[in-house]
Amino acid sequence: MMRDNIEKKYGGIDIIEFYYKEGIKKKKAIPKETFYDRFLKIGDLIMISKPYERKLDAKKYKISLYELLKDVDYEEVFGINISPKRKKEIYYNNLSFKNFTIGDIVLATSPGFHIQGAIRHAAIFDSRRYHGSVDDECLLTAEPNKGVIYESIRFYHENFGEAWGLYVPNTTLQQRIAVVDELTKHLGERYYWSAHKNNPKAWYCSLVPWRGYYNITGIDIDYNDGYWVLPIDIFMSEYTEVFEYSRG
Repeated sequence: MMRDNIEKKYGGIDIIEFYYKEGIKKKKAIPKETFYDRFLKIGDLIMISKPYERKLDAKKYKISLYELLKDVDYEEVFGINISPKRKKEIYYNNLSFKNFTIGDIVLATSPGFHIQGAIRHAAIFDSRRYHGSVDDECLLTAEPNKGVIYESIRFYHENFGEAWGLYVPNTTLQQRIAVVDELTKHLGERYYWSAHKNNPKAWYCSLVPWRGYYNITGIDIDYNDGYWVLPIDIFMSEYTEVFEYSRG
């Protein structure tokens, strides 16, 4: 009996449950093109989130990159810190984690211009820390002034108007466990938004899932192989699939 129980688990993960949820995710796959009209395009490049309720006034975006960036609060870049000078808008979503398995990726955003691109925040899911509560701190990411940390599901539900669940289908359970285990070794390491993505001593939110998959599996989930890996790059990657979505 003890041996049977051991064989049903690997690295603390129920093997049968893992593959059952993988099957559900394949059936629930959502084409990424479904969401393209949620993002503003400059030329052929998806750049920033569209406002939710009002029609897009394209003219206001016909300005120089300098004009777009000069008033940016750089503490928000590749994180979600809200400037005390700016009134915080209230956003929410109800992304379900019912079918998430270890190594899945959460992307989240709110309306308006973000230097991070069309999607604002990213994290990777550690199912071993999830026990069914929105207060479970099971999402590995990086934040300004905090470095690499675990955040709660509630944080994502109450701070973002849209959220997506993605997975990397061509990876095994063993690989996904290894990805998360490797990332946990870096808890507390520093946050530095302007670091090159190959700088091993610095982190920002979307660098966490990208580096985990790249270092362990060799899979590059950066869509355009740029200086940074942005949350939108992970969304657009040919190696990721969307299986969950919620909009407040």
